[in-house]
Amino acid sequence: MWNSPNVQGSSKFTLYITWKNAMEEELNSLRENDTFEITTLPEGKHPVGGKWVYAIKEDFEGTRRFKARYVAKGYNQVKGIDYKETFAPTANITSIRILMQLVVQNDLIVHQMDVKTAYLHAPIAEEIYLEQPEGFEVLSDTGEKLVYKLKKSLMG
Repeated sequence: MWNSPNVQGSSKFTLYITWKNAMEEELNSLRENDTFEITTLPEGKHPVGGKWVYAIKEDFEGTRRFKARYVAKGYNQVKGIDYKETFAPTANITSIRILMQLVVQNDLIVHQMDVKTAYLHAPIAEEIYLEQPEGFEVLSDTGEKLVYKLKKSLMG
């Protein structure tokens, strides 16, 4: 269907390719950060599902960026069994206000940056297995379905 000349030139096909590229960029980022290893699911373990979250970000010049995030369906996990605690490193508004006051007082310049993989640096101790995203599955040599064993935290 996507190979027909009528579809390839259409805006739907362009949008499809744009989102597919965003998803591939996300998976490449996860691999580069050594977030998971692909393995077979051990007996007695149940994988956490995953889902795609999409966003279109626009900068001050109007340039649009398509971002896709593969997140864990963490709401399926049970505290005390699947994990012990949750933590997200975020800035406190009071800290930001103090920082901005120092910038003004000292005539400094502030630059904003968007860190694509801000939450992917914390190693995890728990054994968490995540289903591979549909359309991007890797099978074993014998054709067996594989899962991601998380090494680092993932959004979700």
